[in-house]
Amino acid sequence: MESSLRKTLKSFFRRGAKPTESQFAKWLDACLLQNEDGIKKSESGVEFSNDVIIKGDLKLDGTFWLSADTPKANLLDAEPTSNSVPVGAIFLWFGQQLPKDYELCDGKLGRPLLSPPDKHVKYIIKQIKNDNG
Repeated sequence: MESSLRKTLKSFFRRGAKPTESQFAKWLDACLLQNEDGIKKSESGVEFSNDVIIKGDLKLDGTFWLSADTPKANLLDAEPTSNSVPVGAIFLWFGQQLPKDYELCDGKLGRPLLSPPDKHVKYIIKQIKNDNG
């Protein structure tokens, strides 16, 4: 079903209509403008400089990096290095022993508390390890 705002905006530009200044302003205010509304589009993707609030499901088809840094290598590298996955990356995990350099997202020691969608999997986060463990 078409939204009321969308329907109203479309009515301003029907064949033969002559939109007024205020109607054009209403249409413009309903738009998101690159660089003015905290959105920057480039060859490498889309960057949001303001908070993004999602109401409803977030469905991804691809890799989701939760990090301050851009990944330096592909997760599918034949021989992954310690730089393959950025610190702070969060994954769903199934297994008995945690992978090296990962911790559970259990809300302890500053880690996020995330509830997995199923009792058989857990969320894990890539951590920085120092010499003391």
